[in-house]
Amino acid sequence: MKKNKQHKNKAKQASFRFILPVIGFLLLVAALGLFFLFRPRPAWIVEDRYIEAWEKVLAASPSPLRGAKLIPLSGVDSALPRSRYGYMIGSAPEPLGGDESPVRVYRGPAGSAEYAEALLLALDPWLIFRKFTSPPLSREQAENGPGNSGRIFMAGSDQAAVWAWTAQLLQETPGGFPGDRELWERTGDQIFLGGLFQTGARTYSWEELWQHLLGDDETIWVYAPLSRIRKLPVHETNILEADVFPGRPGWNQFGFQTEFLRATPYGSRKNREKLEPAETWLRSAQLQSLFADTLGWLAVHPEASPFNPVSGSARITWLTASYTWEMAFDPKPDQ
Repeated sequence: MKKNKQHKNKAKQASFRFILPVIGFLLLVAALGLFFLFRPRPAWIVEDRYIEAWEKVLAASPSPLRGAKLIPLSGVDSALPRSRYGYMIGSAPEPLGGDESPVRVYRGPAGSAEYAEALLLALDPWLIFRKFTSPPLSREQAENGPGNSGRIFMAGSDQAAVWAWTAQLLQETPGGFPGDRELWERTGDQIFLGGLFQTGARTYSWEELWQHLLGDDETIWVYAPLSRIRKLPVHETNILEADVFPGRPGWNQFGFQTEFLRATPYGSRKNREKLEPAETWLRSAQLQSLFADTLGWLAVHPEASPFNPVSGSARITWLTASYTWEMAFDPKPDQ
């Protein structure tokens, strides 16, 4: 009996010696599985309206973020996913609040202004477009109308165009805009009074303007974003010039309204260290030109080649401006 017990004990010990390594191996496999399952992975979080363009960019120029998932911004909660790191691609600035001006102003020369931690990829500047045979628009004409010298066309059906012109009239000093929302709304309504724009300007669409701007029979000025012009045939827009909105007499600085396309990093500090190759890629002239041309915008990089002559004029404006500004949100008070 004693020998049988000893034999059984030895068998149990041998069994434990065999089972313990197996359990340890299984625990290790499980731990590794959990690590790979829940470890942070790269992702592009893209503002919905730029998803198609970003997909084209990634197809034409694969990024260093291998296997990064593309996630629509609309599908992300207010808190960024902890299981991801990478860049957010979009143009919407952080909203302002209170009685602040609905305009966000950036000072300094191109590329050195304060844009927080975001990388600027492209911009869509608002400029006064005219035929090269037409004279530039004067401040007097912009405020009181051109009279018999020509016509200013407004795409009044697009509220962005209305606020753009309103902002220029309310800019009392270079880069200085009021925060009174009622003043913005009142001024936006008044610009359609007094014959400043073409008849029916309040309901005009962008598409209705171009035949007049590109026609041969009269002098026309249109205040529009570059992307609107880029949608037109190149052989037609080669006759155009682009100017900044005329400033007030005595101003020694000039700026312009634009919309910026940004790449903003997110994730833990440790994971952001993995973004250095992607940052280099995002800063390159090749990538920015590709993205800008896909959207019809202007690349931020100073060595990026302009798409056409009017884009070349826009580039000079971008590189020489004292400041830039963009609308942070709709200044119209809540109804």
